[in-house]
Amino acid sequence: MTNDEIRMTNQARMTNDRAGRFSVIRISSLIRHSGFVIRHSRRAFTLVELLVVIGIIAVLIAILLPSLAKAREQAKRAACLSNLRQVHQAFMLYALDNRDQVPLGYRKGKQFNSMLYSGTAKTYAIFGHLFLRRLMADGRAFYCPAEENPAFQWNSPVNRWPSPDAPTTSAVNVQAGYSVRPEVEIPDVLTPLTRLPKLTKFKNKAILADTTSSPTRIQTRHRVGLNTLFGDGSAIWIPRKQIEPTIDELKDPAGAPDTTPETSAKMDAVWAGLDKR
Repeated sequence: MTNDEIRMTNQARMTNDRAGRFSVIRISSLIRHSGFVIRHSRRAFTLVELLVVIGIIAVLIAILLPSLAKAREQAKRAACLSNLRQVHQAFMLYALDNRDQVPLGYRKGKQFNSMLYSGTAKTYAIFGHLFLRRLMADGRAFYCPAEENPAFQWNSPVNRWPSPDAPTTSAVNVQAGYSVRPEVEIPDVLTPLTRLPKLTKFKNKAILADTTSSPTRIQTRHRVGLNTLFGDGSAIWIPRKQIEPTIDELKDPAGAPDTTPETSAKMDAVWAGLDKR
């Protein structure tokens, strides 16, 4: 490369450098004169903005909670219906071994139709007859998942699930989570001469349901209705109004069973209402 070529190359580089510096200075000058300043800052929420966000969250929660509660109740209803269908299988197996006879009934009074074990008689009753045949497995299917009363929950501190191999010496009653149709009074001890209702006679009638002995029993689970099992194995949801006002006239069973004709008639009327599917 000649000296002239080298000199021309150096002059071109100097010109480009001056042009670059001028462009930077020019842009900086324009930004400064326009009043636009680039800052790196972090601005915190003001109290008003924070309260607005909290208010929006509270509104969303208020909107969503009822929907979540309704979905949870629907899930419990579905699980309850599934339980009833499993209970029907246990009744079917019992019927096969007992010439179609099943323990559809009550102990002493018609409101006492959900008992598994009697602490006073120290013997198994009603559901207990299925229990002794080992048709109830661990028993979870015999309890409604929506129940809030520990006295009708599975293996709660006040309603312990018994062992079929343990001696029957407890003085505490054990309740199942469902009630059977109070068709006949079932003795504590069944003999070959004992006659029980035949399952095939109840194909179109309710044979099992959420506890129905008083309005309180309904209030501690589904509240606005109850699940009901029929003799043909179908299980459906029945609204509470279908058994009103009779259900509201029943008093909570406590102490000695109420064996008056009036209470018995009301219990029959409740089950007649459940038959109307």
